Amino acid sequence: MASNPLWFFAPLQIATTVVAGVNAGASSLQSPLTWPMLQDVDVPPHYTGRQTEQLLHCSEHIFPPLNAFCTLGNLVMTGFAYFHPTAPGSDKLSLTALAAALHIGTTAYTLGIMAPYNRRLVALSKEMNRRVEKGEAETEGQKKAVKAYRDAQTSWKKLNYVRGVIMIGATAASAIATSMSIV
Repeated sequence: MASNPLWFFAPLQIATTVVAGVNAGASSLQSPLTWPMLQDVDVPPHYTGRQTEQLLHCSEHIFPPLNAFCTLGNLVMTGFAYFHPTAPGSDKLSLTALAAALHIGTTAYTLGIMAPYNRRLVALSKEMNRRVEKGEAETEGQKKAVKAYRDAQTSWKKLNYVRGVIMIGATAASAIATSMSIV
């Protein structure tokens, strides 16, 4: 095994596939499972705002490290496969490169598109809660904040499906690479 410079491919590929699957599944399922509860019109929006803040805060600590692990793992495998083209396992180059590119795409999409919505949702939640604390729950300003918050929730939910598709693509590329046998 020591003579094969790509001996670590199988365990790393399995790990990146499993982590990518968990990351994609958990992140993608926020839209159909968690978000409807946060959009319940029977619950005062300032309460769902607090729940949204907590969800986004916790998500920031869970999902980025998972995506970073998958990105780095696939970049390492891509680099080694490129520089050792005759070694067993180097035939996975195109799949590891695709997975790495999709993980980088997930990061870019999250930072460029999703993160601004996260910040907007948190800011609107804080605004709604500030107004409620001041006794301004029925004012025109609060109604505008609630509408903006609900609109941002709807957009976030749709945009999260797009991110989920990118993540599922990365998981699929990793899974296909994992299924290829190393000779």
